[in-house]
Amino acid sequence: MIGIDLVTVDRFEASGRLPKFLSHFRVDGTTALAAAKTWACIEAIIKAEDQEFDINRIRIRFPKGRRPEVEDPDQVLSGSYVLSVSHEGSMVIAIAQRA
Repeated sequence: MIGIDLVTVDRFEASGRLPKFLSHFRVDGTTALAAAKTWACIEAIIKAEDQEFDINRIRIRFPKGRRPEVEDPDQVLSGSYVLSVSHEGSMVIAIAQRA
């Protein structure tokens, strides 16, 4: 299954909730772009899973020079995922595909 999500960075800059979002979802980074990339990946996984799971029990990591990775220590997802994320200007798109 594949999930895709598109978000704007502006959504995270304008909300005033950036610090809370960064800590709640354990975002790798401190910027609105980092938050948008993390959220887009989470939303893409939600769409690919097509079943309920606790999004607070997974974490999206962005290793330098590599594609994003999903940490799922409690195995709440139905399988492992390959993620791809890209951004242009204020738009961020993420694709999650079950491996």
